[in-house]
Amino acid sequence: MISDFGGPGPGAADPRQHDGSWVGELLLHAGHDDAEPAVHIGERLDRAGLRHEVGDRHAELAEAGLRRGGSVALQLPPSLALLTHLLAAWRTGAQVILLDHRLTAHESDRALRRTAPQFLVRPAGPVRLGVLRGFHAVDPVAEPYPGGRPAESGHALVQLSSGSTGPSKVIGRTAADLVAEVHRYTLIPGMPRRGDRIVVLNSLIHAMGLMAGVLHSLHTGVEIVLPERMSADGILAAVAARTAPTVITGVPFHAQLLASVSAPPPLPHLVRAVSAGEPVRPGVAEAFAARYSVPLGEVYGMTETGVLAADLSGASRPATGRTAPGIEAKVVDGELLVRRPVSPYLGPAGPDRTAGRTAGCAPATPRRSTRRPGCSPSWAGWTPRCRSAGSRSI
Repeated sequence: MISDFGGPGPGAADPRQHDGSWVGELLLHAGHDDAEPAVHIGERLDRAGLRHEVGDRHAELAEAGLRRGGSVALQLPPSLALLTHLLAAWRTGAQVILLDHRLTAHESDRALRRTAPQFLVRPAGPVRLGVLRGFHAVDPVAEPYPGGRPAESGHALVQLSSGSTGPSKVIGRTAADLVAEVHRYTLIPGMPRRGDRIVVLNSLIHAMGLMAGVLHSLHTGVEIVLPERMSADGILAAVAARTAPTVITGVPFHAQLLASVSAPPPLPHLVRAVSAGEPVRPGVAEAFAARYSVPLGEVYGMTETGVLAADLSGASRPATGRTAPGIEAKVVDGELLVRRPVSPYLGPAGPDRTAGRTAGCAPATPRRSTRRPGCSPSWAGWTPRCRSAGSRSI
C-alpha cells in the first residue's frame, strides 16, 4: 500500500547534493516575517534573531576550520546552542553527528572513535545535570578531534541507535531524506501550522524531537518552545505563556505526568498533545482528554526511517494510525514491511542485509504492527518494519 494520506513515494537520494543550501531554503527562508516568533529557549528569538544567531555560529565554525564535506560531532544538552550549531554546521555543508550529552566518558570515547568527526562541539565547562531541567545555558567550544576525518559519505545527519537491546548502530540520513520528512509532516492532519506554538518535551537529538519538533516547525513557521522545567507545573506554564494555538509533543511518560494533575489550570489555547517513542498505556489517553479536553495523538517511527505512522487525533487507537505520507508499506504474514531505497546503516555494524527476516524479530498483528518491538534490517526492497536490536523509536 502507498500512504493513506497521499504524497510522493520514496526515491533514491544523491548524497552528493548536501551543499547546505537546503537549510536556508527549507528552514531559515525569508518567506516568514522577520518579526515572527521562532524559538523560545530561555530567551525568545524572532526569525531575524534566529538567522543572526545561526550566522554567528556559522562564522565561528568556519574560523575553527569546518568546511563543506567536513564532519562535526555535537555533544550539547538541550539548548539554543544545540539548535544554532546544528543549523550552522548543516549550512556549511558539513556532516553532523549528534551525540547524547549524558553519555559517560567511556561511551563518548567509543562513539567518537566509531564516527571520527573532524571537530567536536561540547560545553566549555561542566553542565549541571538535573532531571527536571528543560534546557541549559551553555558556552560551547569547537575543537579538532584527534584522528578525525572529513565525511566519508554525503549524509547530512549521523545518529547512533540507543544500543539498549544490542550493539548500537550508526545511522545516516541524507539532506534529501530530511527534506522529504519535513514535507511528509506537513501532510499529516493536525500538525501545527504557521503562527502556532509547539512545546517540545522529546529529546532534540532523536527523530521526533528533531524532525517534528524542530525542523518541521522552522519550515512551517511554528514557534519552538522548551519549558524551563520538565515538571508538570513547568510544562503547563510553558503552554500558558502565550495565547497562540499550542501543541505538546513528548513521550508516554509526559502524557501520564500531565494526566495525573488533579486540577490543571484552564488552557484554552492547547490544541492537542502527541506522544511518540513507545505505546501509551491503556487509560492514559482517556485520562489526558478528560483533564484537558483535547486529544492525545500518536506517532511511530524509527531513527532509520523517520515517521512511519501517525494519527494526531488518537481516533485510531489502539493502532498508532495510518502510514505517513510517502511511506510505501505492506503487511506480510502479520508483519509490516517498509521499502527503503538504500540501507541507512553506515560501517560494518548494520544488520544483515541479505535475509528477509532477522533472528528474534517478533511478528506483529496488522492491527498493532506499528507498535511492535523487534528487528529492522533495512536495505533496498521490502524490509521488516519492526525495530532493530538497539534502535530507538521516535
